[in-house]
Amino acid sequence: MTINNSISNRTNAAPGKAPVELDLSGFLYEAIDTAEFMDVSSWKLVFDEIPVDPYIKEGYRYKSIGWFRIKHQMADAVAEIDEHIKTVNELSGLNDVESSRYLSTSKPAWHSDETGYSCWHLPQYAMQQSILYNPVHGGMRREYPPIGSDITDSADFHKLLIKYATFFGWGDAIVLVQFQRVDCNTIRVGLPAVEGFHQDGNRHVGMLVVNRNNLAVDSGVSQYVMDDNGKKTDEMIFNAMVPAGQLIFWNDKRVWHYGTEIKVADANANGGRGTRDIIIMSAKIPPANMPIGPVPAQFK
Repeated sequence: MTINNSISNRTNAAPGKAPVELDLSGFLYEAIDTAEFMDVSSWKLVFDEIPVDPYIKEGYRYKSIGWFRIKHQMADAVAEIDEHIKTVNELSGLNDVESSRYLSTSKPAWHSDETGYSCWHLPQYAMQQSILYNPVHGGMRREYPPIGSDITDSADFHKLLIKYATFFGWGDAIVLVQFQRVDCNTIRVGLPAVEGFHQDGNRHVGMLVVNRNNLAVDSGVSQYVMDDNGKKTDEMIFNAMVPAGQLIFWNDKRVWHYGTEIKVADANANGGRGTRDIIIMSAKIPPANMPIGPVPAQFK
């Protein structure tokens, strides 16, 4: 796979030194082999337990999500993040004591002594995107179940979040993590990106392909085209099947992304079903899009 910028040797964060943000002016995308730092193979069965996404009537998507705050110990807290968390927690009915557990002044859920990054596992907020970024589900409050604690408490999951933070070198951010499966069968394709080519309103995004099972090689292809002052162009800069185990980061301000429909490779295998399992990570740093809605009653 082509690597678009020679920044792979970027210095990792250190506990006693504030991180330096990656200069995004010259960055488009880069792919990383996760075998270098974690083992995603053990997560394959997790996707079998994710429930169907009730907002896709065709039933080909499955989704669970989690919200996290990742902050470096030497970086100043972003006041707007604390304020946003307090506001949404109040709308969720959390009292002051409960809400304060998720602020930068509270004890984190875990800390990386090696990098200096800390993590707060935030409440199970709903997703509430603007129609500017999601013409299909924009303006709708979507309620998804949490990612299992056996994953979010694991060392490999912590390594994945730290890899994202250290790659881009932010000081403080809210990170939305989505575990997502799209399936297909012999009479129906699956659509990885129902909204078509789009941007998410972030500075950058990460996608890890965990598994591709019984899919045609030329399906589920990731495609990126260039942005021109907020408008999609036809300039294709990436058009390839991202294999399992590959983590790819891209610049959400300069690139529009899409995934082509998935199709079954062998009608006689896996019950005639094909699946593509991915993890999407998007860091929310004000004034970026903050699609956070109050915690649904069922997840309090």
